[in-house]
Amino acid sequence: MNAAAVWQQVVAELGWTGRAHVNLAETLLDRHLDRRDPALLWEARSGAQRSLTFAELSAASARHANLLRALGVAAGDRVAVVLPRVPEALVAVLGAFRCGAVHLPIFSGFGAEAIGRRVADAGARVVITNAEVLDRLPTTWAHPVRVLVVGGDYEALLAAQPTAFTNEPRRRSDPAVLLFTSGSTGPPKAVAIATNFPAAVWPALRTASDLRADDRYWPTGDPGWGYGLICYVVALSLGITSHMWEAAPTPEATLGFLARHGITNLATVPTLLRGVMALGEDAMRHPGLAVRSIASCGEPLNAECVNAFRRAWGVTPLDQFGSSEHGLPIGNSYVARDQVRPGSMGRPLPGQRIAIVDEAGTPLPQGITGLIATQPPADGVYALGYWNNPEAERGLRRQGWIVTGDMGHVDPDGFYWFEGRADDVIKSAGYRIGPFEVESALLTHPAVAEAAVIGKPDAARGALVKAFVVLRPGFAADNALREALTATARREVGAHAYPREIDFVTELPKTNTGKIQRYVLRQQDTKGGNA
Repeated sequence: MNAAAVWQQVVAELGWTGRAHVNLAETLLDRHLDRRDPALLWEARSGAQRSLTFAELSAASARHANLLRALGVAAGDRVAVVLPRVPEALVAVLGAFRCGAVHLPIFSGFGAEAIGRRVADAGARVVITNAEVLDRLPTTWAHPVRVLVVGGDYEALLAAQPTAFTNEPRRRSDPAVLLFTSGSTGPPKAVAIATNFPAAVWPALRTASDLRADDRYWPTGDPGWGYGLICYVVALSLGITSHMWEAAPTPEATLGFLARHGITNLATVPTLLRGVMALGEDAMRHPGLAVRSIASCGEPLNAECVNAFRRAWGVTPLDQFGSSEHGLPIGNSYVARDQVRPGSMGRPLPGQRIAIVDEAGTPLPQGITGLIATQPPADGVYALGYWNNPEAERGLRRQGWIVTGDMGHVDPDGFYWFEGRADDVIKSAGYRIGPFEVESALLTHPAVAEAAVIGKPDAARGALVKAFVVLRPGFAADNALREALTATARREVGAHAYPREIDFVTELPKTNTGKIQRYVLRQQDTKGGNA
């Protein structure tokens, strides 16, 4: 099937044929109101369970949309959601889509500084959170913000709203989501994601992961991150039952959850798969497992992990490559699972145009390492570019190609292989962590004069966060201070991003213009040298 035919089929399956304007809540919910199967099956940390049909989600999202309108939110306004894995996280995003607002997902594990920066950069008018996260929100905001607390004022306000709402149509080129990505040379950047994004990621989730109408689907990712969000969105668009678990799954608990709920299709990250693999193949052969498809995204999936699941489960984990700027353009496919080359990202997915290019944007020959580049077609547009950041936007495009600094090469058979990043973003346990945020958090401690953060290779996490700290005069470099700095960073940036190791140094390597050379620190750390 040629590219044009691929996108015609995708648009038809979403019900968008001939439509210049669409509403995502209509696409994701209102087409499935007669389905009796649940849209969402949620399990709390306590073990309590909750089931929501498409009709129930539709009504709740309509109430939410009416509430946003009552608060003065108009189409195009940004609404932040800082919630863990709870049903209200989906209700909030669907309600925003219904009224044409732009959804701003924020990971609930972030600290006050990280949350406040994202809300300020996006200019969000409303923040939705719950009591668990409320203490981590900033005490002051850069601009007027209305905070709604699930478990507090939110329910009463929601109950007063009607369940009827006239959906706000949006052009497929209008922004629907702002996803923040991390960089090594400045604050996190917001990427505007098009209303068209369910179509753009359809080949990866619908086709490559082989999502079917009768699947029991479990995306383990947090809806506050891009991959978790799009997994739930595409499942809803297909009318498929999704599972959500409030707990952060451990390897042992994952096996029990998979068996308990009869999960057939799993979308997760390599860290969790490596953790399950580490239990040993005998433990992996847990009774009652029904998994037939595994998709993995967030960092490279090594060959050892792929082969372990093949032996223990008879299932090939399907590595997929994606980012906030690219979407999910490359991946291994379920229908070609016997052809998967363990360690490879796979091939370009249907309808996608991919190349390896040099710094100027010129395509490179097979086998030559360069920048992974995408050139999305009109019907497959995912990202619209960086939000209010023209300088970063200029660096994103090279001769019509979108590049982000991810490096790789393509072999003679068209398989793509990831080789690392041109910048300093740390990929740890499935999270993309920008050094700048962690360094900024460390600098809030009065003992710190300078700080630099790198990723240190780690078998379990892919990489762990390591910090190099220059102290101010009068402070002693001891374990007590190390623990205090760790606590400071954890409070500011969250439990997923704080440094697991801290070295005290007298100076940091820098360029002539004063920029910290993190690559020098990585080299010295690998060799065991002292920075």
